[in-house]
Amino acid sequence: MPCPFPGMDPFLEMPPFWGDFAPTMLTEIRNALLPRLLPRYDVRIEEYLVVTQGELRLHRVQPDVTVSTAERWRPGAAGAVAVAEPTTVELDYPEIEPQTQRHLRLIHRPTRRVVTVMELLSPTNKAPGEDGLGTYLEKRAEFLASGCHLVEFDLLRGGERVPMAGPLPRGDYYVYVGRVGRRPRCQIMTWSLRSPLPPVPIPLLPNDPEVTLDLQETFRAAYEPSLYDRRLPYDQPLLPALATEDEAWVREQLSEFERRRAAKGGGG
Repeated sequence: MPCPFPGMDPFLEMPPFWGDFAPTMLTEIRNALLPRLLPRYDVRIEEYLVVTQGELRLHRVQPDVTVSTAERWRPGAAGAVAVAEPTTVELDYPEIEPQTQRHLRLIHRPTRRVVTVMELLSPTNKAPGEDGLGTYLEKRAEFLASGCHLVEFDLLRGGERVPMAGPLPRGDYYVYVGRVGRRPRCQIMTWSLRSPLPPVPIPLLPNDPEVTLDLQETFRAAYEPSLYDRRLPYDQPLLPALATEDEAWVREQLSEFERRRAAKGGGG
């Protein structure tokens, strides 16, 4: 069945469902854009690890395998070459915390230039402190310095908001569209829990018109086939907590949803 809510389902924010939903949403954003951008542009999912080791944070680390051996030399017969006999030792392995992160890169195919980066913010990106929002802002600064457009989707009510020079308009969810030629100005789109997701402009090279991403349809394409309406913990209180009137509205939506489900025979 469709989502019980007109726009975002706030229960996707409940652990561990966001980690399941986010890769699907990124894939659907890519799939929605590609037919309108090919053959001039490509859209690719880039996956990388953020590794935290004490105060050292490394970005875009790709995993590999390192083999280390300790050798004991065993003399051979007279005139023969000595043979290395391997032994097993225990490595002094540093404590690291790798976390998989993904974003989309919109690439101009003739020049291979990255034109636009699209970020779907995660709870880790929005966590307070240097290892959360601080790490994300470092990566964000790299993108801005590289001269590409940056589109950030904040579909999470919880966590820290991306800091701006001025106050943000009120809302539950945000999209930030940072165009190269308009910096430091940034277009901000915001909406409430009770509203559908808005269409989002995706900037391209100066001579090409922007394309519009139907974010509501993209959300539906990610949500419905994954059967989140049958998987999410609707019987649990939301985190972060809602205002009393919004909590009552959520429960009304869920009650109506259950009535519709029962009328269809309960199969969804």
